[in-house]
Amino acid sequence: MIGEALKAKAAPPYLLPVIGTLVLVAAGGAFWWLWNDRDRLLTEKAHQAQLLSQAANASRENLLAIDSLTAAIAWRDQKALERQNRLAKRETELAQVREELKEAMQDAPDCVNQPWPDSVFDIMRRDTVLDQNRVRSGAGASGVPATDSNARAGG
Repeated sequence: MIGEALKAKAAPPYLLPVIGTLVLVAAGGAFWWLWNDRDRLLTEKAHQAQLLSQAANASRENLLAIDSLTAAIAWRDQKALERQNRLAKRETELAQVREELKEAMQDAPDCVNQPWPDSVFDIMRRDTVLDQNRVRSGAGASGVPATDSNARAGG
């Protein structure tokens, strides 16, 4: 009874509908604000999902490119090692041939019409002569290298 008396004195009858309307308007405003905030968040989420998808695709493409480049680098490294091995082999062969030539020049007899002895010529022409029998023409009579028919003498 005391509660009803306080209600009657504190709130005149015309205020209850006004307060009820204000509560409904406030609840509607809050609902409208939350609904718009939800739409904004959904749009932002969709945009972030799209960015994440694009980043994942870019990451996959980058991984494929990295794998491809790694394979290319490994192939180039292998070819560089092969090239270094070939160069080292050529250097050793060159050193051997130089030693053979030095020995051949020291052991060679005096040759008048030849710029180098037969042993040196054989070493220099090894594996390059087309004639397997190594048939050569005779020495020229003039003694001038340009006119000599001997190939070793420049003719």
